[in-house]
Amino acid sequence: MRSNSRHVLLLLAVSACTPDEGVTTDASTGTTSESTSTSTGEDTTSTASTTTVATTDAPTTGDPGTTTSSTTGEAGYCWGFDVDAPAPFLALYDYQHAELAEGVTLPLECGGQGSWMFGLYPELGGYEPTGDSVVFDLTVDVDGYNINPAGHFFSGEVYYYVGCDDVLGGVLGVVPIIPPDELPDPAVLDGLTAKVHVELDAGGQLVSFDATMPLSAPRS
Repeated sequence: MRSNSRHVLLLLAVSACTPDEGVTTDASTGTTSESTSTSTGEDTTSTASTTTVATTDAPTTGDPGTTTSSTTGEAGYCWGFDVDAPAPFLALYDYQHAELAEGVTLPLECGGQGSWMFGLYPELGGYEPTGDSVVFDLTVDVDGYNINPAGHFFSGEVYYYVGCDDVLGGVLGVVPIIPPDELPDPAVLDGLTAKVHVELDAGGQLVSFDATMPLSAPRS
């Protein structure tokens, strides 16, 4: 499910939200995108058919900055990655650490650089990654707003950092769903539903997440 997305490594804030419009949380480094009234301090990005690098302080089990050593004793992993899990897995949470699933509300957030996003905070692992980032492939559809260049609400590959080194220039721990640039006001999404499809190549095994979730994007 590849789209015409482009890889965005360090993302620039482009839009309208301001971190003080809601609850924000400080985060360390990476990137992200657009969102509305419940907010976190995540950095964000916005491109219609987009991709990003790792992003916000993830509400993962345990401290996001802690490491998990591989069974070989070589690399350590952070940001929700458990290399020693018995099998490949993927679980997604919102910024308050509520697990996302069919029918669970997905809240809009204001990123620390002043752009909106719906944040997916992953816990994953059960395999040895080939580098310090893994790649999520996302397709999100919202009726009436599938207006990015690929014909979706959001689509693209998102690079998610799982290493433990300090990274400058962004926010870590979140996979951002960025509203299209053409969307005039994210508040119009409040109460609509999004069909979210996420794929991850977990060491040669495809792990996926599918859910239809109500969106929460109240005016601030």
